[in-house]
Amino acid sequence: MAEEQASLVRARSDSENSSKLGSFGSITHTMTYTDERLTEAGGEPGNNANTATSPPDEGADGESGELLDYNDSSVLEQFHQDALSQAGCGLSQVRVVAAVGLAVAGGSLELAAIPFILPSAEMELCILPHEKNWLVLISLVGASLGSVGWGALAERLGRRRTLLSCLAVNAVFAAIAAFMPTYGTFMMARFCSAMGSGGIVPAGYVYAGELAAGGGRRAALAAALAAAAGGALLAPALAAATLPLTGATTLIENKEHFSAWHRYLLLCTLPILASLISLIWTPESPRYLLEVGREVDAMMVYQFWQAFFQLFSSAYRTTTLSLGGVLLFTVAIQFYLSSFIPLTVLKMSNAQFEASKTIIQNTTLVEEHYNTTMENVEFTNVTFVECAFRDMLMSHVTFRNCSFDHVAFANIKSSYTVFMGSTFVNSTIIDTDMEVGRELDAWCVLRGSSVRGVRGGCARHADLAWRLAAPLAEQRAAARAALLAAPLALLPRAARPAVVICGASVLLAPALYLVQEEHLLYVVEAAYRGLATLVFFAVVTAVVHKYPANLRCTALGLLVSASYMGGAVSRAVADAAPPAAASATFCAVLALAATGAAFAARTRSQK
Repeated sequence: MAEEQASLVRARSDSENSSKLGSFGSITHTMTYTDERLTEAGGEPGNNANTATSPPDEGADGESGELLDYNDSSVLEQFHQDALSQAGCGLSQVRVVAAVGLAVAGGSLELAAIPFILPSAEMELCILPHEKNWLVLISLVGASLGSVGWGALAERLGRRRTLLSCLAVNAVFAAIAAFMPTYGTFMMARFCSAMGSGGIVPAGYVYAGELAAGGGRRAALAAALAAAAGGALLAPALAAATLPLTGATTLIENKEHFSAWHRYLLLCTLPILASLISLIWTPESPRYLLEVGREVDAMMVYQFWQAFFQLFSSAYRTTTLSLGGVLLFTVAIQFYLSSFIPLTVLKMSNAQFEASKTIIQNTTLVEEHYNTTMENVEFTNVTFVECAFRDMLMSHVTFRNCSFDHVAFANIKSSYTVFMGSTFVNSTIIDTDMEVGRELDAWCVLRGSSVRGVRGGCARHADLAWRLAAPLAEQRAAARAALLAAPLALLPRAARPAVVICGASVLLAPALYLVQEEHLLYVVEAAYRGLATLVFFAVVTAVVHKYPANLRCTALGLLVSASYMGGAVSRAVADAAPPAAASATFCAVLALAATGAAFAARTRSQK
């Protein structure tokens, strides 16, 4: 085993250390490592046996050196912490935090953009109702696989190189997705893009955390957290500036060769591209560079898999399971609400829409000409004589037991428009998307009438009644809550205990049943998002502090991967539209489970 092959390697002189860490500042005096120093450092159990000490050695040039055991994690960690403490915070850390911030903002933006592109993509790519949720689920699955894969690679390739690689994969496939002509190819490109973005969290957060010490580390991770919230807030801002605001304007705009939602997807890749460019001027994590100085290259393949088993060894099993439970159940609530809240708001909107329907019945209309949008109207037992419907949109229009005598329908786009048991006499339906057997049901009768020049319609109804305002309000509220929560991460850990935060989520659960107003539901979801942001920060900082450098990215990647999978499952449950009482109970149970896992993690840390 690598730990049994420990060899003492002469440490670099002060001048060599300064040249390697020059961007962090100057290390002004030699650091020595003795048994007493390592005991104070509190190394991992079992590692102190590998500690070796030696008196300073004077070389031929008169420089004093020191001996470091590069196979002892506690020695390397203490050396790294002391070097960072002496160097202080400099331009290099600022560059790294900026690059990581752009990366996590881009990853957050990509996921937050999905609700905004779906209405336009549904119309253009002819996405059936049961297919539209696949895009969210396949993105979560891709991110889950990417998190665990890139997290493990970050221990071997380095934080910076891994971050560059996953960002490049994300940017390339996100740009390709904007040009895909079918839903299948579009989903495949988005899946590959999500696999790239999945590596941003484990590689990016650990990278930022390892280039700072003490309070600086907390500030760096809080800045990355704020950047993620900023990316989520950028999604509705770009959507409001780029995408059509109503279903009718979406239908008209989609006639363009390269419609707005394609341009929106390309704009969403800009933070990722900016991060790729900014990483050119950042150094590799010095903690990783110390780690790969160990003589274990021959065991690379074995250690790739060994890292996963180490996470569940006796030393880390409780920590891995408790932190994983906290993040899994918290993220599950977040993704459940991201589906449940919009569906609940949609039900309320549909009820209001139905209540405002205009009903015209038992009358005769002669020589009426319609050429403007007709929406939310029901005609019952109405006779149309020599009327014309031309160059218009019909949305949620029902003709029930109506008669059409010498009536012309031409150049019409329809949405949820049906003719039920109606009779057409000497009438024409030309250049529309209405078809016999679909919009004209089986009880319709055509006498001397023709249906010709019908454009091949999609086998679904494009809902022209939808409005972009609802998802904009929801996403803005949630992103602002996450952004407001980021500064709270700077508070000492005792002021933001994860157990209390998860417990607050339990208290919020009844609101899902009691609240029946749109904007109050957005407030409830925003409150959950703020709490989830603090929980995520607590998990990330715990991973950086509790795991050795050779396990940090693997651990965070595995935890994030499991949470994404849990989010996909909980979102699928929400898509089944359970009643409000069941949803409140479901979220309360998840919050209780997260609270229990947080308590277990706190108990473990106190031992």
